[in-house]
Amino acid sequence: MELYRRMSVYVIIRIYYSLSTDSGTLTSITWLFVENQSMKKILIIIVNAVIMAAILVFVVLYSRFESRHSCLRQIEHFEDTTVTMERVTQNYLEGEQRLCDVWAQYINSKAMTMEEAADYIRASHVIENISAHLISLDILTGLSTRPKQGTVDNYAVSYERIALLKNVDWIDEIGKSINITRAYTNPMNGEQSLAFCNRVTLYDPESGTSGAAVLLRVIPISVLEQKWVFPQTGLMNAELSMIDANGDYILKGSGFKNSSFFEFYKSYNPTDPESSGKLFSRITSSTGSVPMVNSHGQECILAFTPVAATAGWTMLGLVPADDLNADTENWLLFGVVSAGLLILFLFDMFYMLSLNKRLQIAAREAESANKAKTDFLSTMSHDIRTPMNAIIGLTTIAEKNLGDVASTGESLRKISLASNHLLTLINDILDISKVESGKLKLSPLTFSIVETVENLVNISQPMIKEKNIEFSFHINHMEKEYLYADQLRLNQIYINILSNAIKYTEPGGRVSVDMREEQSAVPGCIRLIYTVADTGIGMSPEFMATMYQPFSRQIDSRVNSIQGTGLGLAITKQMVDLLGGTIDCQSEQGKGTTFTVVLDIPVADRQREDMQLEPIDVLIVDDDEVMLQTAVDTLESLGASAEQARSGLEALGMIEHRHLSGRDYNVIIIDWKMPDIDGLETIRRIRSEIDTSVPILLISAYDWSDIEDKAKEAGADGFVSKPLFRSTLYDKINSLIGKESTSIEPEDDYSDLQGLHILVAEDNDINWEIISALLSMFGITTDRAENGRICVDMMRTAGEGSYALIFMDVQMPEMNGLDATRAIRKLEDPWASSIPIVAMTADAFSENVTECLNAGMNGHIAKPVDIKLVIKEIRRIKDRKEQS
Repeated sequence: MELYRRMSVYVIIRIYYSLSTDSGTLTSITWLFVENQSMKKILIIIVNAVIMAAILVFVVLYSRFESRHSCLRQIEHFEDTTVTMERVTQNYLEGEQRLCDVWAQYINSKAMTMEEAADYIRASHVIENISAHLISLDILTGLSTRPKQGTVDNYAVSYERIALLKNVDWIDEIGKSINITRAYTNPMNGEQSLAFCNRVTLYDPESGTSGAAVLLRVIPISVLEQKWVFPQTGLMNAELSMIDANGDYILKGSGFKNSSFFEFYKSYNPTDPESSGKLFSRITSSTGSVPMVNSHGQECILAFTPVAATAGWTMLGLVPADDLNADTENWLLFGVVSAGLLILFLFDMFYMLSLNKRLQIAAREAESANKAKTDFLSTMSHDIRTPMNAIIGLTTIAEKNLGDVASTGESLRKISLASNHLLTLINDILDISKVESGKLKLSPLTFSIVETVENLVNISQPMIKEKNIEFSFHINHMEKEYLYADQLRLNQIYINILSNAIKYTEPGGRVSVDMREEQSAVPGCIRLIYTVADTGIGMSPEFMATMYQPFSRQIDSRVNSIQGTGLGLAITKQMVDLLGGTIDCQSEQGKGTTFTVVLDIPVADRQREDMQLEPIDVLIVDDDEVMLQTAVDTLESLGASAEQARSGLEALGMIEHRHLSGRDYNVIIIDWKMPDIDGLETIRRIRSEIDTSVPILLISAYDWSDIEDKAKEAGADGFVSKPLFRSTLYDKINSLIGKESTSIEPEDDYSDLQGLHILVAEDNDINWEIISALLSMFGITTDRAENGRICVDMMRTAGEGSYALIFMDVQMPEMNGLDATRAIRKLEDPWASSIPIVAMTADAFSENVTECLNAGMNGHIAKPVDIKLVIKEIRRIKDRKEQS
C-alpha cells in the first residue's frame, strides 16, 4: 500500500508539473486546452484509465505477494514460540529436579528411616497437589507424603503393578541429570502424573541395615498443563503437547487426539509407512514445522522441537493455518482505492488549479519572509552593539589604566563576560533555523549569579549613560549565589529584556530592575524572579498579542526610529520555555512596560560558606529606601552592626557625632547619586571637616569610569557596583579593613584533567597558540597537526593511548577535517580508528554540526572557543570512556 501511495503522489506530481512549469508554458497549455478541448479530454481519460488499471493490478498482485510472505513470517514466528516454550519447559524440569535432588541429598546425609524421610518431605511441602513417594526397591512398596484418596491416614503406596521401577538403571546420580518418568497413573489418587526421581538409602531399624530406595517427586499432569500454554501473542487457538520417542503423549492438548500422536497423525493425514516413518523421525530429532490436518479437517501447522532436558521427548505446537494467514487481500481496500482513483480522475484538474494558486500565494509569502529576514540581517546592529559598546568602552578603560593591575584585570574580566554574551547572540542570530525550529540547546554549567548580574549592569551602562536614564537594581533574599544552568542563555534572557526597556525608554526616564530569590517547589532548585519595569513608550494590546513572533515590531513612529531586529523577544520567549520558566508582560502605551521572568534554577553543589565579618559598625548612606533595607539586612546577616542615613547631610551629622564620642564607624558605604549633596561631595566633607580615616566605599548602579579619578581624589577607598550581594560586601569590606577573607570563592577541581594528552589539528598559528595555552592552564598537554593529512599520518603511527582525543578543525589545506575523520575511522588499529574526535571550527550552523557527526566525529565546539565548554566536552568524553 505504501507503493500505491507513492504512485498516487507520482500521478499528482506529473499533472502538477504539466500545469506549473512557468508562466509562458502555462499560457501555452491554456491556449491548447481551449483549441483542442475535446482531444485533450480523450487523452486525459485514456492516460488516467491506464494509470488506474495499472495501480489496481499492482494492488491485487502486491496484496497476494504480501499474503504469502506474511504467512511464512507467521510460521517462522510460531516455530520460534514453540522453541521458546521448550526452553521454558527445560527450565521448569531443571527446577523440579533440583528440588528432588535437595530432598535426596538431605535424606542420604542423615541416614533416615523411611518414616523419618516421609516426615521431612511432608514438612517441606508447599504446593498442595504435589506429593512424594519413597519406594523400597526390593519390595516396590513404601510411603507417600499424601494420604490415599478417600482416607486421612493411609500413606502406604505400592508400585508392584507399575512397570516404572523394576529397572532403575536410567536414574543417574544426584545432581547429574534430570531423572523423569513417563506419564503413569498415581496409585494414591488415580491421576495421570509424572515423577522426578533420585536413588536414596534408607535405614531399616528392624534389621539394622540400610537398603536402596527411590524418591519420587510426583506432579499431576493437570498441574503441568496449566503451565504449558502459549503466551498471548494473538494465536488464540494454538495448543501444546509433549510426546516421547514412541509418539505417546506426556502432555496432551485438547486438539491432539488418539493415545499416540503418531496414530493421531496417520488417522487424519493419508500417508504411507515409509513417508510417515521419515516424518516421525524428523519430528523427534529436529526443529521445524510441517502442515497437517486435524480431527476437524482443518489445515494446521505443526511446529516441533526436541526437549533438550530429557532424551526422546519432543515439544509440539499446533495452530490452524487460517490463524497464520493474514488477510492482506483486502477487497474493501481495493474498492476504496478504485473509488479514490475515480475521484482523482474527476477532480484532479480542479484540485491542481487550486493547488497552483495556493503555491503562488505561498511563494509570495516566502518572498515576503525572505525579505523580512534580509531586513533583519541588515538592521541587527543594535543587538550586537549592546555588548560591543561595553567591550569597546572597557578596552579603552583598560588601556588608560595599564599601570593599575587590579583595574585592568577587572576591565578584562568584564570584557570576557560581554564577549561571551556577544558570541551567544551572534550564534543565535546567524543560525535562524534554530529560532524557527526551536532547536536552541542548553549547556548547563556551575556559575555565579553575582557574575551574571555584574555582566548585566556592565553591558547596560553605555545605553543608560547615553540616554541619562534613572537606573536602579535591587536584589532581595539572594542566599544562593552559585547555580547550575546555562549561564549564557540566562544572560541573554535578562539582557534582552533590560536592553529593550532602556532602548524604548525616552531620555530622562526611569528603568528599575528587581531580582529576588524564593523557595521553589522543584527539589534542589530556587525560584528566581526577575522583574524589569520602565517608564517607556509602552505597547498596544494588538502588538502584545504577537510580540513573541519572530521579526515582530510595533508600528510606531518612535519605534521606527530605533534600531532593532524584531527577534529579541521571540528568542527570549523560546529560551524561557526551554528553561521551563514563565514570562509575563504588563504594558500600557505612554506609561511603560513591566516584564517578569520566573525560573526554577538548580542550586550548584558548591557554595561559599562561613561568610561572617568581625564585629564592626557600618554606616550605609542612600536615598533609596529599598536599597537601604536590603543592604542593612545583608550586613547584619554577615555579622556587622549597620546604621542607615537617607542623605549626605544626615550622614555627615551621624559620622561627626560618632567621631566626637570616640566611636568612629569601621566602614562607611555611600551611594554616588543622591539629592542635596551627592556621594562625592559627602566624601570630601567627611575627609575635610571631620578628618577621619575611616574606610569609605562608593556604590552606584551607574558607570563610574568618568568619576574614578574624582572619587579617589575625594577620598574614596573603593567602588562597588549595585546591587550589593553578600559575597561582594564580604570581600570588599574585608579588603578595606585589612582582614583576609576566611570564606573564599569555591574553585573547580581540575585534577582529573592533569596529564591528559590531546592532538589538535589546526592550520592557523594563532588559533593553535590560543587552544594550546588554554588547555595548558588545566595541566593538559597538546601536539599539533598542521592539516588533516598530517593528523591522519600521526594517528597511523601513534601508539595506543598516546592521545585522549582529537580536536579537529574542519577548514584546512591538503585535507579538511571531515575527510581526515573519515580516514581515521578506516585505520586498521582499533584504538586509532575509535579515538574520540571533536570538531573545533568556526562552521557553527546546525547543518555543519550534522555534517561533522555524519563524518564520524563525536562532538562539536564552535569558534571562538569557550574554555568552559571545552572542559565540559573533555570531561564528557572522558567519563564515557571510563564507563565503557
